[in-house]
Amino acid sequence: MSTRANPTTIGAFVVGAVALLLAALVVWGGTGMLRKKLDYVLFFDADVTGLNKGAPVLARGVKVGEVTDVQLRWGQKGVVGVYVALDPSSLKGGVEGGPREGVERAVQQGLRAQLRMQSFVTGVLYVALDPRPETPIVLHGLDPHVAELPTIPTDIQVWTAKLEKFAEKIDKIPLNQIGETAGVILQDVKRLVESKETQDLIRNGNAAIIDARKLVNRVDGQIDPLIAQLKGTLARVDPVATEAEATLKAAQGAIADIRPAIENVRRLAAQLDAQADPLLTSIRNTSDTARATLDRAQVTLGGVDRTLDQDSPLGLELYEMMYEFRGAAYSLRSLANYLERVPDAPIYGVRRPHGDKK
Repeated sequence: MSTRANPTTIGAFVVGAVALLLAALVVWGGTGMLRKKLDYVLFFDADVTGLNKGAPVLARGVKVGEVTDVQLRWGQKGVVGVYVALDPSSLKGGVEGGPREGVERAVQQGLRAQLRMQSFVTGVLYVALDPRPETPIVLHGLDPHVAELPTIPTDIQVWTAKLEKFAEKIDKIPLNQIGETAGVILQDVKRLVESKETQDLIRNGNAAIIDARKLVNRVDGQIDPLIAQLKGTLARVDPVATEAEATLKAAQGAIADIRPAIENVRRLAAQLDAQADPLLTSIRNTSDTARATLDRAQVTLGGVDRTLDQDSPLGLELYEMMYEFRGAAYSLRSLANYLERVPDAPIYGVRRPHGDKK
């Protein structure tokens, strides 16, 4: 006969299972296991020794993801594929469309991936995401199923390339030829130094140095008398300098006295200058008026001259009238003379009575 299941035990088991499930959800949700990651792949042409799974992906020093896998692509240019998973909760911003669109926008603005060393002692590497807008976008496209982020060479690669170029330039330098040329030059210098002309030049130089020393000694012996003479000359010059200084001060005083007169002359000249323009303008206007008046008078006189000309009708009439005036004046003169001789002519007439004859 079978035993009946205890309901209390079954209920406790169900409650424990639900509690474990809730605890697992809380733990896994807190660690991000249930969150959706953004998967990307990076391709590097350099050695990735020191880069392991779980290595951090840092953007400006902030962890935004981790390395999920490292693969070597044989037969595909020998590049190394590094797969990373970015945490969307670490990528904040106002880009529409979500975190993935934000990453794509950042790539267009210069976001690049680069391998860097966490410690020089351990040699452990990590992936750095930093803005490098001056670098080109380099994509290999070897994994069509995963989105790719552009990469740039590491600092070690850059310096290695520079050293290799420098070494290539050094290799191109003809060191053997330079050494042979330097040896020939040294031989020529040795022969020049050991030649008789150079030895004579050295001896002549020594003799010149000895002569120069003697000359310096002579000059040194004559310096003290020369200094004494200079002191005497300065002693005689001091009174003259004093008089010159007094004369200079007097001249400065005279100049100071003359300055007010100069200022007055300047002011007078300024006033005359200010009045010169109106006066000249008035003279010009008067001259223009007089010239116009003279022109009109000349025109008028010309007209009178033409009018009084004997050839003109008015001139002929004036001439005849003046001739008649002349005759009338002559008659009046004769009458006056007659009246002077015969005062009573107006009373008696020309024929006087006989008894009254005188």
